[in-house]
Amino acid sequence: MSVEKAKVYLDISLKRFETVFPACGSSNSAVELSLERLKQYSNFIEWVDVCKVYQ
Repeated sequence: MSVEKAKVYLDISLKRFETVFPACGSSNSAVELSLERLKQYSNFIEWVDVCKVYQ
């Protein structure tokens, strides 16, 4: 069975923080990550502005 990876994009508004708290649906599943670690671990594609319409 083939599993496709999710494409990850990071919103530019995150750049204003030194650390972020990604979570899996609940506050007790959050972890604190530096922005550099988030970029590294997420294997993100690019920075985007989620308020902008992309076509």
